[in-house]
Amino acid sequence: MAGSTFQTNPVYLHKLLEDCHSGALQLPDFQRSWVWDEERIKSLIASVSRAFPVGALMTLKTGGEVNFRPRPVEGAPDAAGQALPQALLLDGQQRMTSLYQVALRGQVVQTVTPRNKRVQRWFYLDIRKALDPSVDRDEAVVGVPADKLVRSVELDLSTPDKEYATLMYPVSQVLDWDRWQDGFDAYWEGAANKPLRELFRTFKREVLEISATTRCR
Repeated sequence: MAGSTFQTNPVYLHKLLEDCHSGALQLPDFQRSWVWDEERIKSLIASVSRAFPVGALMTLKTGGEVNFRPRPVEGAPDAAGQALPQALLLDGQQRMTSLYQVALRGQVVQTVTPRNKRVQRWFYLDIRKALDPSVDRDEAVVGVPADKLVRSVELDLSTPDKEYATLMYPVSQVLDWDRWQDGFDAYWEGAANKPLRELFRTFKREVLEISATTRCR
């Protein structure tokens, strides 16, 4: 439509998350707080890991006639609040904040259960399940407590070596996998463990690299 002020500009998810971290992308102050529960976060992670569309976002460039008071995305560093935002996120806050919290912030996520109980969670991808076409991708996403111990199934992810041993990949490193892969290769060194190293390379190619190329509109 002639004269329209709306544009569709696909942007890599990684770029949007970095903008949230730096404060280049902030929220208008009237936006409500982040409230997504654990199961919805898991479903969102599963979608991104398959490069499924995560829905449209609506942003407003700053400096125009409409001037909302900004505030950083929840969990962003203090420096983000001192930055002058380039755009404000009008729609899509819950998705962007969820992805920022789990994929870039590097800290335990404060969320709620479907019954509205406050919990702290780290999120992982089960490498074997993520590569199994007979397993729904949602089942490959695992939320674990702040201490990274799941006592009901005796799962201990409290150290990187234990992550390597159980083939559980931390979603907090889904956009920066090189260091984790170096540790994984060292843990599973030797000719006998070559199939496991190859398994991770397949996971990186089919899951991590695909996640990194996810775009939002």
